Amino acid sequence: MTERKHLRLIEIARLASENASRALSKLSGEKIRVDVSKVEIKKNQDTIFPIHPEAMVAGVYMPVTGEIKGASLLVFPEKMAGEMCDCLVRREAGTTKQLTELDKSALKEVGNIICGSFLTVLSNTLKIKIIEHVPNLSIDMYGAVVDQIVAQFALSEGDALVFEVKFIFEKVPVDGYVVLIFGIEELQAVIKVFEESE
Repeated sequence: MTERKHLRLIEIARLASENASRALSKLSGEKIRVDVSKVEIKKNQDTIFPIHPEAMVAGVYMPVTGEIKGASLLVFPEKMAGEMCDCLVRREAGTTKQLTELDKSALKEVGNIICGSFLTVLSNTLKIKIIEHVPNLSIDMYGAVVDQIVAQFALSEGDALVFEVKFIFEKVPVDGYVVLIFGIEELQAVIKVFEESE
């Protein structure tokens, strides 16, 4: 990936995080800042995050269609998912040990906001049509969550745009990861748009 493409991805991440920050602050009633600390392109079969394949995670994934096919994914390690729910539903930090239906609904809404923000900015920047679908929540081992999505969308030969994000609440930061997973033809189309604009 050239320096120009990397800078464009960073700009996409910046715009998406600003949009997500405003939407999450409105949802929660407190000021929340979403920061992106790292942007990478990785092969789907590679280890996408520094999470052990057997570690439990909460993953919110949203099917993507339109001019590119794939999925967007927001992943929280299990402990981080609980801390996110504590912040969203205003519990004492460290209270959530098992997710309730309210917690699951809150995580799906966060996934909808975060993934939607990234997809909207990507769509506007590249001038391509991206259709977002209803988010789903999966609580399982990290490897199983990613394998399920890759298999469901037949993306084993594709690549993933990986954004490491941090949610800064008033009391506690929460780490998570946003992944945009595309098939190889779709990612080549995205890269082509980058190249044509250089």
